[in-house]
Amino acid sequence: MINDHDLSLLLLSASAVLLTTTVVFATLWVRSRERVFRSSLDRARRVDPSPDIRHIMNAVDSMAIEIERISEGQRFTTQILADRVLSDTPQQKRVSSTGRVITPH
Repeated sequence: MINDHDLSLLLLSASAVLLTTTVVFATLWVRSRERVFRSSLDRARRVDPSPDIRHIMNAVDSMAIEIERISEGQRFTTQILADRVLSDTPQQKRVSSTGRVITPH
């Protein structure tokens, strides 16, 4: 049969295995609850903005496009003025080496 020493080793090893599995399962459960909590927060953040916010976003986008057009026109005007100062024939500077005319868009 089993003597006292072997029985104590068996109980000690069984207790160690039970403690290890309990800690592992508890850790996995906490992590899964954390994932569920994070996913619920992500879903709450993904809610479509209100119509007022969408209207403001569209207005800001259109202003950004117009500002970009103004800045390109200003760059073109600055280049033309710099070409006039540097050379007597600004028409030759407006045509690149490939034969394309540089114009603002």
